[in-house]
Amino acid sequence: MRKVYLIVALALIGGLTGLVLWYRHIGAPNQFISDLIPGTTTLQPSVTFAVVGDNEGDNPHYRNLIQQIVADEDIQFLLHVGDATNLGGSAQLQALQDLHAELDLAIPIYAIPGNHDIKNDVDRSAFQSTFGKLPRSVDIQNVHLVLLDNADRKVGFTAADLDWLERDLSNQQTRQPADSLARKPANPITILAYHRPFAYPLADFFGDDETPASRKTNERFLSILAQHPVQHIFTGHIHTAFDYTMVTQTDKTNRATKTVPVTISGGGGQPIQSAFGGLVQENFHWLKVTVQGTDVHTELKKSEVTPGV
Repeated sequence: MRKVYLIVALALIGGLTGLVLWYRHIGAPNQFISDLIPGTTTLQPSVTFAVVGDNEGDNPHYRNLIQQIVADEDIQFLLHVGDATNLGGSAQLQALQDLHAELDLAIPIYAIPGNHDIKNDVDRSAFQSTFGKLPRSVDIQNVHLVLLDNADRKVGFTAADLDWLERDLSNQQTRQPADSLARKPANPITILAYHRPFAYPLADFFGDDETPASRKTNERFLSILAQHPVQHIFTGHIHTAFDYTMVTQTDKTNRATKTVPVTISGGGGQPIQSAFGGLVQENFHWLKVTVQGTDVHTELKKSEVTPGV
């Protein structure tokens, strides 16, 4: 009889373990397991996407980068951080869409305009007709992706866009589930994207791309981020790749008390700007970004095209 009880107990334990693993695998009901079995550690679903910028239309490197993205089955969407075209406008945007179709890029694309994209599209009408209204935010599982426009160095972020950003980040902190059975992600991750980086290291030496007007908007932008949790920022504009830490708040001794990691990804195929005087190497690339729990991991994927092509 004891053997029978032991077999039944083992079967029950095995079945429950299988149920836990299955729920963990499908991701969405993970919280159910934590509620059912106190002390159980659940796995957060991961979000994986690609980041690319500054191709300025068709070029051999950009073609190769898109081919790599298409071949990577992990990628759920593409975040383009600006200068997708050389001059902007409907014709160049249509050519870009035709190129993507030729290369079988079928995943969603979330894009922000760069300074090149607005040269022939000052009001962004063609850009927004192609990629959607700005500013805006989208929620992909536990990722809250915020798309902003600071493409015009004479303006920076508009006052209206910063008002919207403040509301969006406030709403994200207090957002309630749509129904009683839904659950807000345990670890929501807010990611911002805009084209022109600022407050990066050695900006005083290399120079930045700011004006008195844009600097004022940058100050307000930083004050907003000081009040709201933002886990990562992606930008383009500089034709290489590097990471830096943006200080959003300091204490009375000017010691940083709040920061946000920033990744510049402008390796879509254009040569490095002459202002860097050869001190920064060309780095044609895309980024594979994986968000797992509270971790935002970036992996640089280089162009496979022979240098100089």
